[in-house]
Amino acid sequence: MEQISGSRVVGTAAPTSRLIYYFGKRLIDVAGALVGLILLAPVMLGIALAILIDTGLPIIYRSQRLGRYGAPIVVLKFRTMRDGSHHHLAELLTADEERRLEYELTRKLRGDPRRTRVGVFLRRTSLDELPQLWNVLVGEMSLVGPRPYFADELVGRPEAAELLSVRPGITGMWQVNGRADRTFSERLVLESGYVRRRGFRLDLLIVLRTFRAVFTGQGAY
Repeated sequence: MEQISGSRVVGTAAPTSRLIYYFGKRLIDVAGALVGLILLAPVMLGIALAILIDTGLPIIYRSQRLGRYGAPIVVLKFRTMRDGSHHHLAELLTADEERRLEYELTRKLRGDPRRTRVGVFLRRTSLDELPQLWNVLVGEMSLVGPRPYFADELVGRPEAAELLSVRPGITGMWQVNGRADRTFSERLVLESGYVRRRGFRLDLLIVLRTFRAVFTGQGAY
């Protein structure tokens, strides 16, 4: 066990063969995404209907992020914000100095007024991330890895090259270690630490801790 930004993680005594890990991880991603999409189809349909009834279309939010090696990918999520949320964010941060400082520190807002009624529940339970199983299936993302970043978030960041050397994940070190309760700088340290120490054991630990994080809702808002 060793410390990364105050969090304990498992490190392998001898590095796992990168070739075995790469192909093994991809097989697990494909199998996991397929099983998830099939088993969770009724849940996803229910969420889609809830969004449609609550605020109408669109149901899926498409966000352009950086994938492996910085290639642009479109990350899928269930929509949790009202239309024009980016414009509302700019107005909100301009009008409220305290919220602006909070957003600069964590890239998140507690009690974000842009969220819909259904969106509050989806964010708290992380169910808004389920459509990303498709991103995993087509090879744009992995089940475990750094979260996909916006291009402007990594400008000038020394961790950028390391974070972009692997596929982004649905869950990862940040999600199971406080999530939005962490500052953005702490998030970068946690996730770059994962990239350096990644292996089957660490991935399994993160998956197991993800269930606890979702159940408790820590840092999810």
